[in-house]
Amino acid sequence: MRINKQIVVTDWIKEKPRLGSFLKLTLSSNERRILRAKRLTDCDQEIILQLPRNGKLNDGDILLTNEPNFYIEIIAQKENLIEISSNSKIELIKTAYHLGNRHVEVEIEEDILLTKDDYLIKNMLKNFNVDIINTQKKFFPERGAHSHE
Repeated sequence: MRINKQIVVTDWIKEKPRLGSFLKLTLSSNERRILRAKRLTDCDQEIILQLPRNGKLNDGDILLTNEPNFYIEIIAQKENLIEISSNSKIELIKTAYHLGNRHVEVEIEEDILLTKDDYLIKNMLKNFNVDIINTQKKFFPERGAHSHE
């Protein structure tokens, strides 16, 4: 569906409406932080994000537009990641410490760390007793301790 009018995205809504038209907007983890910009939806409809400055776009968010009964659904893009695991919890903790020391974004799960695929990071990881696997997943990095999101 395309609309010839300029579509402005103005806010989040709490629940997905039962009626209305929805466009999907697939964004990377970096793009989900930017709340004011022009974007192209998955069907190449240009939209303008003018969201309140507090917050972050999350997978599955539904956004309100200036058009009645017309909404945008946020989809987290799959990204090239490194999955890091180890038989040793302490080794995984040391690895997380060193990634953080380099200000590398990390998603922390029960027994694995995920970070964006980067040859310098892969090279650093050779210094630890960890296993690394290349994977493609949606990426949800931890927010920083001093984050204003």
